Amino acid sequence: MLRDAFGRLRPVRWGMINLGGYLTVLQLRVLNKLRIEGVENLKSLPSRGVLLVSNHLTYYMDAIVVFHSVSYLRRPYLIWPRTDFYIVAALETMRARGWLPRLMAYNGTITVKRTWKEGDQAVQRAVDPEDIAKVNTGLQGGWVLTFPQGTTAPGAPGRMGTARIIKEFRPLVVPVRLSGLREAFDKTGLKLRRMGTELSVKYGRALDIDYDAEPAEILQTVMAGIGEA
Repeated sequence: MLRDAFGRLRPVRWGMINLGGYLTVLQLRVLNKLRIEGVENLKSLPSRGVLLVSNHLTYYMDAIVVFHSVSYLRRPYLIWPRTDFYIVAALETMRARGWLPRLMAYNGTITVKRTWKEGDQAVQRAVDPEDIAKVNTGLQGGWVLTFPQGTTAPGAPGRMGTARIIKEFRPLVVPVRLSGLREAFDKTGLKLRRMGTELSVKYGRALDIDYDAEPAEILQTVMAGIGEA
């Protein structure tokens, strides 16, 4: 049977993703108003080796909004969603209880350990090579979404791990800009706080990355691209 890049059975993932789509589309398109811009910047991209980099507003709903909008390239997307789309998330976040984190954890989430924080404690540790390898596996099998800030705190700096992934594996990097999610949902993205909110996801053009530049310069290009998307 067909399997994805991580060995999961695609028919099973298709069913799980399909269920998640139906469970969340009400919150995004009926109770709120989701606007998708810049889809034309995605249509000519290859099926593999694409890294989407986005700002981060809520724990879970950010990824769901991007997944809905990326899958929207396929019609009807709720019936035939993408199974080659992977999301990078903090390991401790995905360990949270509830049906949505568990559903996402199975549906292609690449869990990584934070290098600067563990729980409420500040730490300093090197990037785990196994985490980097998992992201590369996702890139080889499809598209990967990551949040360079690594936290939903407003104004948080980008983290160097994203730049190192870009420098080592040289994916096409597409900036994503989300808005409205903090107003509509709580911090986790699991609880709807206000209906009728305009939600927006905007895709910019693939960034012109100098892969031979220092990671700090690459990260600066990425964060600027997200701000301008």
